[in-house]
Amino acid sequence: MNVTVLSENTKPKQSNLKTEHGLSLLIEKDGYKVLFDTGGPIGTAIQNAKLLNLELSQVDAVVISHGHNDHTGGLLDFFKLNDNAPVYLKKEALNPHYTGSGSDKKFIGMDDKISADYKERLKFVDGTSEILNDFFIIPNIYKKFPMPSTNRILYSKEGNQFLIDKFNHELFMAVKSNNEITIFSGCGHLGIKNIFITAIEAFPDTKIKTIVGGFHFQAGKISSFTVKSKEIECTSRLIKSEGVKKVYTGHCTGKYGFEIMQSILKDSIEMFYTGKKITI
Repeated sequence: MNVTVLSENTKPKQSNLKTEHGLSLLIEKDGYKVLFDTGGPIGTAIQNAKLLNLELSQVDAVVISHGHNDHTGGLLDFFKLNDNAPVYLKKEALNPHYTGSGSDKKFIGMDDKISADYKERLKFVDGTSEILNDFFIIPNIYKKFPMPSTNRILYSKEGNQFLIDKFNHELFMAVKSNNEITIFSGCGHLGIKNIFITAIEAFPDTKIKTIVGGFHFQAGKISSFTVKSKEIECTSRLIKSEGVKKVYTGHCTGKYGFEIMQSILKDSIEMFYTGKKITI
């Protein structure tokens, strides 16, 4: 399985690729191509795919991890390139989402044109589904452990009321190879520990080999707004105790979160960046 990071917050200095706050991964396995999230509204994922000579017109399916525009911002441009691939998401991802503090709220939800103009492309999932051979979507995530404290500036809107987001619009993807799986997480707003234990129960006879994605230890672009080190350490120890061979992370994990995880996971964890190619 090959994974290309089409869009992420960072890139090597010498790279000519574009960056923005967001995430998009192109996953290729056994002849299938799956786009996991589409990056932010600037459209860097689509632009970078062209620069990397990757044909998004050949993508078989799109998976949207949750309804924030740093993961859905490239969808409208994707639709112009690909008129076949279904887009899998939870129906709650279409609800309005905001960030901010006090009365200052900024809209960070999906563009209304997505559901208005491309409704037939959207496939809502409410139960574990195998969308392609060995590609599974898991939409119902356990809430045994607390969610990351960085969620406290994130809201959903019901009528005229802003409510702390419960992230019922989040899902994750698992890709199976023999008796091992790789977990793909967009931001892990419900907590990577909750995603982890959900995956263990969903695939009781398999081993979690790899985890790829963001862990939301940092809120948005605010590097000083992070979770407590204890939360990060606890997550890292769970991953280590379960024998995960490799973790690739970035985006909302943040430098602070990564350094603490690395102190526990050592060589088993690696930071990804725009343009990085991963072989699993």
